[in-house]
Amino acid sequence: MADFRSQKTDDLIVTAFVDLVLEKGFDHVTVTSIADRALINRKTFYEHYPDKFALTDAIRHAIIMWFEMTLQKRATLIRQGMGLSETIGQLEPELRQLLTSWRQPLNALLSIHEVKPQLLDDIQQVLSAQLKWGARQPVSELTINVLNGIMMGMLKYDLETNQLPSRQELQELTQNIRLILGDT
Repeated sequence: MADFRSQKTDDLIVTAFVDLVLEKGFDHVTVTSIADRALINRKTFYEHYPDKFALTDAIRHAIIMWFEMTLQKRATLIRQGMGLSETIGQLEPELRQLLTSWRQPLNALLSIHEVKPQLLDDIQQVLSAQLKWGARQPVSELTINVLNGIMMGMLKYDLETNQLPSRQELQELTQNIRLILGDT
């Protein structure tokens, strides 16, 4: 029972923190305001995190772990011969659920100037590792950088539009990439 209560309290702390960062900005969020919003006392907060910076790091780490697990599934499907739109179609229900769960925390962390570069760098490192692992053949650094840019653009699209790209949009993207690269 203690683990469930601890997890529930942790969820309340994270939700309160994310909401406050999006409302007020990171610099205006205090441990007291997080505790008040989460309906806990400061002592309880400190039992979970030493400060708001440690909380920020914990959320960043959780986002990266989620991202890595999702990309591992995607890479496995690609290694099995599926294309990008097929892969996203296969993972769509899970991606929708995960993006719904992580959209607010991602937006909150991306709004923190000190955290944004590290978070984006972490995401790109995960993307690079997964592209190398998921490829059916050796991948050049140029390819990794270009594909990283595409994937970061898709993540930005997801966060800005609050939705995954449709199959039609993915097919259009694939066609446009082929046109740009001269592969018709």
